[in-house]
Parts: sequence; structure tokens; C-alpha cells
Amino acid sequence: KASIFACDGSDVFHSWKSTKGAWDTGEATLTNTDVFINVWDQVRKAGHYTNFEWTVKVDADALLLPDRLKAHLAALRPPANRAIYIKNNGMDKGLGNNGFLGAVEVFSRVATQTYFDNAEGCHKTMGINAGEDGFFKGCMDALGVGFMVDAQMFNPDISPGACSMGARAAYHPLKDPT
Repeated sequence: KASIFACDGSDVFHSWKSTKGAWDTGEATLTNTDVFINVWDQVRKAGHYTNFEWTVKVDADALLLPDRLKAHLAALRPPANRAIYIKNNGMDKGLGNNGFLGAVEVFSRVATQTYFDNAEGCHKTMGINAGEDGFFKGCMDALGVGFMVDAQMFNPDISPGACSMGARAAYHPLKDPT
């Protein structure tokens, strides 16, 4: 089973379109922190995250295989009832955002609650003029949330054969679902 709808629980949230910015390298990036802060506020208000050990944010153009993600998390053997997020890729530190790319973000329930309890401070301190993955990684690190690394969770790849990598729990970018 594939997609967020194969998870133990799922929600779909809507927001507005992100704007584009540029790195000093000239590469384009999304300045989407404000969009995802809005989405995370909707997650908090819905409250369903409290029913599960893990909360997973998946971009609309990414594919998640929940059974594989569960296997990845089980293999990590994370300690129970701890604030943890998962660094999700093994790319270089620049392109891979130090192991945390925003297409698939995995937070323990305690980490999610830690963010919600401190969201306003992160917003004021870190600002919103960057990508949301950098914002959330920076916020979690500043709040003392621990992390574990699963370098095989996913790796952005536009080649048609990427989905044949059976060990991956997610694929991105998935621009054309056919």
C-alpha cells in the first residue's frame, strides 16, 4: 500500500502557494516556511497527532510507503517517549540540508508537542525567509530535540527507475503519478 492514506491515520491540509527565492549559488528554492507553519498549526488544532507515536509530513509531490517507513523506524530502535526527529537522507550536507529534507519529515509525538509548545519562539527567533525543512530542523535542534539518522529513507531522484529501489520508504519528486 502506498500513500498517506495507507497510514494508521491521515489528514490533508490546505494552504497557499509558496514563493520562490534564490540561494547565493543562483539555484532556486522555495520560501515556504510560512505556508508550513500554517499547516502545522492546522495539525495542532486537529489534535490527531496525539493518537500516534509518529507524525509524518509528506509533500503532495512525494510518495510514502507506510509499511516500509514502519520497518525503517523499527530498525532504528528509537527510545520510547522521547523527542526525536529523523534525518532522512544521506546526500551531501548542502543539497541534503544536513540530512533533513522537507519532502518527508518524521517527528515523534513528543517532538511534535515540543514544537507546538515552543512554536512562537521559533517563529520569532528563526524567521520565515527560508525553506521549511531548514526552519524545522533548526527549530528542533534549538529546542534540544534529538535525532536519529536513516540515510536510506528517501533520496530525491527524478529518474524513472528510482521507484524500483525497494529499500526506500519514500520517493520524491514524483511530478507525474503515471
